[in-house]
Amino acid sequence: MTSRTRYIRIILSVIPLLLILLAAIMHRQKLLHLLEIIVVAVVIAYILTPLCDVLEKKMPRTAAVAIILLVVCAGLAAFVFFFIPRMAKEAMTLIDRFPAVMQFIRQVLGGIQDRMDSMGIPKGIQDTVSMYADSFQRKATDTVMRFLEHAVSAVSLLPSLLIELILGFYILKDREYFCRILTGFIPLTSRRTILQTVSEINHILHCFIRGEVFIAGTVGILTTAVYLLIGLPYALILGFLAGMLEFIPYFGPWLGAVPALLVAYLGGTKKFIWTLAGILMIQQLENAFITPKILSGAVDLHPAYIILSLWAGGLFFGVAGMFLAVPLILILRVIIKHIYLSIVSVQ
Repeated sequence: MTSRTRYIRIILSVIPLLLILLAAIMHRQKLLHLLEIIVVAVVIAYILTPLCDVLEKKMPRTAAVAIILLVVCAGLAAFVFFFIPRMAKEAMTLIDRFPAVMQFIRQVLGGIQDRMDSMGIPKGIQDTVSMYADSFQRKATDTVMRFLEHAVSAVSLLPSLLIELILGFYILKDREYFCRILTGFIPLTSRRTILQTVSEINHILHCFIRGEVFIAGTVGILTTAVYLLIGLPYALILGFLAGMLEFIPYFGPWLGAVPALLVAYLGGTKKFIWTLAGILMIQQLENAFITPKILSGAVDLHPAYIILSLWAGGLFFGVAGMFLAVPLILILRVIIKHIYLSIVSVQ
């Protein structure tokens, strides 16, 4: 083969790759959306795998997957037709009343500043506290408004969610096939070590995710029921928020309680006391019975590591970082342990 022929073949090989790269750059938003659909589908299949394993003991896999699909679709339909319209109505009412809530917060902050004046606290400290209070108020306003906008516009995500569900159930049905494909990309020399690491990560994440989903769902349902019994306005939104924030260890339950207590305070002292009592009762039930039974052994991390990971996740990636901080720490711990063991075994 002459050098000229070799150069021509190289050019003919590089040109298609450049065209593919150019097309990917031009359509990167669509590709990112496609990647998001695939990731969500994999997560859905991963979460539902234990349930499918249980059903497969009594029926064929196809029937088990079909039953899970029907149950999830029925639950999604109930959520869309019964929950979202009422939550959207509550969200619009809350948007209208939100300026009054922020005015109440400003009055509280003004009272704190007056108290600092009477206590003789230096002006520099008062200015610092006021600066952080103003920053908190702005961030709280932006966060609540974004949450309400996303909650109201959640219906627009249903087509993508339907595709993710269908793709996720195909992955769930043929999960061994996809696992064999992924395993084939691992070099034979390191396959055993990597598969052991992945197996341990899989066990920990399964325990953690299933536990957190169960806890968040239980707390969200209980909180919503208590708020409805009390007659607290925006019970569905506040209960849904409380359930979602349960995914953040330690701080999540209290972050979910603050909006409910603010709304209850505006409704009068009696409603505030009943709401506070309901929140404390649910948190005691969670701490004494639900969390120890569900997550015992799944998250064997010292509280200091969890708090540091939450702080770092929030600092670098915001609220999403706080949600993902603990599972990422669990994964890193397993990876570091196996890297250390491989180094020791070589020595």
